[in-house]
This record gives sequence, C-alpha cells and structure tokens, in this order.
Amino acid sequence: MIKKRALLEKELQIEIQKDLSTELAARTKAERNKQDEVRTGSGKRKSAPVSASTVSPPSASRGGGRPRKQQRTSSGPPGSGGTALGGGGGGGSGRKKEKLYCLCRTPYDETKFYVGCDLCNNWFHGECVGITEEMSKSLTEFVCTECRHARDTQELYCLCKQPYDESQFYICCDRCQDWFHGRCVGILQSEADNIDEYICPNCQRNSNINFANMKNLNAKDFEGLRKLIKQLQNHKSSWPFMEPVDPDEAPDYYGIIKEPIDLQTIELRINKRSYRKLSEFIGDMTKMFDNCRYYNPRDSPFFKCAESLEAYFVQKIKCLREKLVENK
Repeated sequence: MIKKRALLEKELQIEIQKDLSTELAARTKAERNKQDEVRTGSGKRKSAPVSASTVSPPSASRGGGRPRKQQRTSSGPPGSGGTALGGGGGGGSGRKKEKLYCLCRTPYDETKFYVGCDLCNNWFHGECVGITEEMSKSLTEFVCTECRHARDTQELYCLCKQPYDESQFYICCDRCQDWFHGRCVGILQSEADNIDEYICPNCQRNSNINFANMKNLNAKDFEGLRKLIKQLQNHKSSWPFMEPVDPDEAPDYYGIIKEPIDLQTIELRINKRSYRKLSEFIGDMTKMFDNCRYYNPRDSPFFKCAESLEAYFVQKIKCLREKLVENK
C-alpha cells in the first residue's frame, strides 16, 4: 500500500512538472509574439542602446581623479540571422543616435557580411578586415586590430587580463586604481552603487566580501547554493530564465548572445560542483541578467523580469556571503 502510494505521488509530480513546462513555454511564446508585434519597420533591423549613459574607457580615466563606477553600455551587434535587437528605450523623446560598426564607422547593413571580435564584441565588415564569409568558417578566433594592439602592449584589465570591452560593467579599485569586470570579482552592477569604497582581491583578499567571493567552495557552501537557486526559481519573475531560450521563438538569439546561460544550466553546474568559487556562480547569474537586457527592449516583460529578479538576487547573495564569512 505504501509503495503504491509512493508511485502515485511520483506520477503526480511528473504530471505537474509537465503542466508547468507547457504553461511556461506558452507564456514565453506569447510574450515573444507580443514583442515581435511591437517591432515594426526598421525597428526590426536596428539595435538601440539599452543604457543612455556612456563613459570613457578605463585607460582614459586613470591619470586624473578616480572615476566613480563605470556604467555598462549595452547595444546590440548585428544579428546574424537578419533580425537584430528590438529598440530599447522607454518613452524618451527624440530619436536615439544610430549605432555605428566596423573601422568605417557605418550603421548596420543587413546586406553585408560581418565578423565579430572575440575579445571586444565589436563587429566588422568582412571586406574591411580582409575576411570572406568562406574564410570565416575555418577561423577559430578573430581579434580586431585594436584588441591585438591592446594585447601586445599589455593594456589589459581585470584578473582575466582582457582588453577593455565597453559592453561590460567594470568596477575600479580605490587602492590600486585598476579596473575589474564585476563578473570576475563577484560584484553585480546594481550593488556596486551602494559600495562606498571598493578594494579588489589583489589588494585585500581577506576582506569580508572578497573572502566570500574568492574562497574555495566546500560541501556546506554548495548546500547554500542549492537552496538559493531554488529560491530564485520560485520567484515570480524567474519564468523567462527557467530554461535555455528556444531558437524557434527567438531565431536570432544565439547569433547575438555569445554566452547564453539560464537557471536550469546554473542549477546543473551547482549539482555537478562545477563552480570553484562563489564569484564564478555570481558571474553566471550576472551574465544571465546582462544577456536578457542586451537582447530585449527596456519596456519588454523580459527586461523588467531581469531587473526584478536581479534585485532579489542581490539581497540573497548578500545573506549568503555573510554566512560564508561566519564560517571562516
């Protein structure tokens, strides 16, 4: 009798999961269709900046007073499948400045072939950099002239030693004045504004925040991560992030987003203990939110869900860091 009841409960759980998956897929598809209807004419072909604020590269700011916090500028690359990002923006008057690409600084032209730099996310006409579409199929890496120069002259930033990338958020260390990707040091852009003084792991590895972000994770730490990922999955704004984006619903997504990530993949990495440090887990979460804001218009439900879930995540990760420090 007990065995039969257990089997019935298991079957019921499977049915509930199927129903939830069907409902989630239908909701996502409906929102995608609604979003496509909003995009009309040239709006389907042009990508608009998500953020209106633009700042100079770190290298241009180092000599004088310390810049506050660098804002992430986010605008879409040309879509490989024809359709690019929808227009972001939310109600501002006037037309936004058109995004320029390549060495020739011209707007995106869907009739031309583009190749993307693997370091800076900028896009270039094949004819301007001497690469044909056929040649690109055998390329393992393309690095633009500016990034090659930066790499050769050691103008590299962060723990990962990469050239400056204007599409990513950086935070400046108040002590050494070096710049770091928020992803690499475990700092979200939304929490950086509340940090009065930031000291990087190179300068002060054992500060509370750096200790929590950079320590090697143990079995107890992974229990905390498993609990956190479940809390995120149960949040009302998590539905766009539950599983990988369906290419049938967003055909150009994987041409635009170079590093796709979702809660299902993150949960799998937690269960496999793929993360060595908390900063790596935070990096994947940050990437997930950034991808969503990069691809979707500001006034879309997807963008709003990213903002809502990220705010919730900031609160939860703060509590988790405190627990890691307590167990120091």
